[in-house]
Amino acid sequence: MNFRIKKVRLDPRTHLLILLLMSILALIAASHAQSIAIMLLGMLYLVVLGLFKKAFQYGLLFVCFKAAVMALGGTAFGTFVIIFYTFSTMIPLMMIASALMASSPSVMMCAFERMRLPKNLIITICILIRFFPVIMQEMVSIRNGMRARGIFQHWYSVLRQPALAYECFLMPLVVRCLKLSSELAASAVLRGIECTVTRSSAHPVGFRTVDGLAILMFFILATGIYVVM
Repeated sequence: MNFRIKKVRLDPRTHLLILLLMSILALIAASHAQSIAIMLLGMLYLVVLGLFKKAFQYGLLFVCFKAAVMALGGTAFGTFVIIFYTFSTMIPLMMIASALMASSPSVMMCAFERMRLPKNLIITICILIRFFPVIMQEMVSIRNGMRARGIFQHWYSVLRQPALAYECFLMPLVVRCLKLSSELAASAVLRGIECTVTRSSAHPVGFRTVDGLAILMFFILATGIYVVM
């Protein structure tokens, strides 16, 4: 028999509320144990949503940043310690944000319209959310194109000629960003983003029992992290 784990679908407004709670929790965290517990809470949230790969990637990134902070602590690289520590603190927020970005744009627009947000703000948010995954693919394509042309075959080649690497990577990226912005805007207009009537969605939009349980459990676990640790 084949067993499949059913993914939990939450309302985009639930993600926003949990992102706010995670931001407060990350801001008041005062110990190393609390920061680790917050990261595990973010990973648990992604696992429940079925985003196992993202949970593993963010967890690995958190471990790398923490290891860098511990390795560079007490040395002359104080600036790098601050940078790595700041990024490690932001990772739990990035986890919740990635869950929001995994939602369908049509569902987000429908949910945000029910929040009575300005139309221009909704359009900006949806286009930005669609832009970042695409730009990551473009960055990978630029890197593969450089390697295919014999430019910077190894990862350490960038360290030898950083100015050339900056030029070869940044200029194609800027050109692609300009073209992508036009394509995304045209795609949004084609899908009726400027329509003035109330938007509908093929996916269920609205607070359900699972949304209430998710918010309640997250609040309980967050409170436990702050009180116990």
